[in-house]
Amino acid sequence: MAGAALVALMYLAGLLLGLRPLTQLLNEPLLSLMPGFVFGFLIDTLQHAGKVVEEFGLIIAMVVALGVLGAAASVAGLRWTSQYLPFAFAGLGWVVVAGLLLPVGGAGFLGLNDGPATPLIWAALFSIYAVVLQFGAQASPGVDAGRRRVLSAVPLAIAGFSVLALAYRLLPDWYEAVFNAPESGLRGVSPAITPLSNFYVVSKNFADPVVDGQSWKLGVGGLANRSVSISLADLRALPATTEYVTLNCISNNVGGDLMSTGAFTGVPLRDVVAMASPQSQATWVAFRARDGYTESLPLSTIQASPEILVAYALDGSPLATQHGFPARILIPGHYGMKGPKWLDAIELVSRETGGYWEQQGWDHNAVVKTTSRLDAPRDGEIIKLGPIDVGGVAFAGKRGVSKVEYTTDGGSTWITAPFDPPLSSLTWVLWRSTWTPATEGAYKLMVRATDGSGALQDRNSAASYPSGASGYHSIQVNVSH
Repeated sequence: MAGAALVALMYLAGLLLGLRPLTQLLNEPLLSLMPGFVFGFLIDTLQHAGKVVEEFGLIIAMVVALGVLGAAASVAGLRWTSQYLPFAFAGLGWVVVAGLLLPVGGAGFLGLNDGPATPLIWAALFSIYAVVLQFGAQASPGVDAGRRRVLSAVPLAIAGFSVLALAYRLLPDWYEAVFNAPESGLRGVSPAITPLSNFYVVSKNFADPVVDGQSWKLGVGGLANRSVSISLADLRALPATTEYVTLNCISNNVGGDLMSTGAFTGVPLRDVVAMASPQSQATWVAFRARDGYTESLPLSTIQASPEILVAYALDGSPLATQHGFPARILIPGHYGMKGPKWLDAIELVSRETGGYWEQQGWDHNAVVKTTSRLDAPRDGEIIKLGPIDVGGVAFAGKRGVSKVEYTTDGGSTWITAPFDPPLSSLTWVLWRSTWTPATEGAYKLMVRATDGSGALQDRNSAASYPSGASGYHSIQVNVSH
């Protein structure tokens, strides 16, 4: 009960005092320890629910650990009788959190990187934890029955309040993540431009950073003849370009929704790098984001690719926080993992630096695989016999799409489907066709695409780890009178 109270107060302190919950701080160290193939399996299986499961697991682990600490205090109380004993054990818990877990989570010694009040807030939380433990000690069998019932009811009430507080703080976000993700709100064939409210969102963080655009500066340096510091106003004043780009998440399942298209506005990355005048030994460009995310690209690739942007707007509006405000790297033709959001620094270096996900075994090139999807009809739909609209999207990165085909007989015959011209060479295509089944019954539909070089989409099924999912998207429909 004391452990549940401390965890609930930790989250409430996050709302009221800006304390970063320990679950949030330990998220990144936990992911760095998790083998890439394990994370790949979890993300393929659970998608957005994976983050919810991780946070819930960390909460349970904290409550259990604090329960063990409280049990140790109770056992010690059998030998030493002191009203201050729970505070001694709570002090031990504070030492572990402030001296070990906060530094491991990136908050520095005693959590001082997050502000001088951080260790004091944690001390207050552990003091409340100790007070709840005291109620348990005072409600021991040696106390008269009436007082024992009252004293036992207090921590029970506190535990009930704690569960309600945690539910109030976390359940709405968890529900949104699992059942109401932005990309899940579309039905039918996707529009050419994804509405901003439905543009997919994926992040490694429990809580994304909120960056002050007024004070934000983008540093460009390293192996450069001059270091540059660019404010948001400076960035917006530079010659900019707007390009239609489809972004695809590397953890997107075959036929999944983690793919969206929008009009991004920004400054070509090669122009920003040129402002720093790279030295001759600079061969790579490394990126660092506010949330600790890292990535890198060869300098030669950047110089040959004007479409790679330092983007600051999407569909004519400043980037939303979840999309990386104030600026992010946009690398068309590569999975979204290559483009850090909440960009803070660009550094010219002499070798490839470890990208956040590459360090856990994910593909460091992350070039988009050819993919196609059936948006209509829906899987499992019962359809009336007659002409049926069939359609979806196909995408092959910078290679473009030259052909889309679908089958209604499980792959025995393939029908070429017409598709709309893409908005740009960097976007998906929307394909549509009309299918008239001869008879009622159950049908298996599949779709495949051919890229601009003539290479057919890979039909072999593969999970997203380490290079992105592959295989043909298939659905089952039933046709009846």
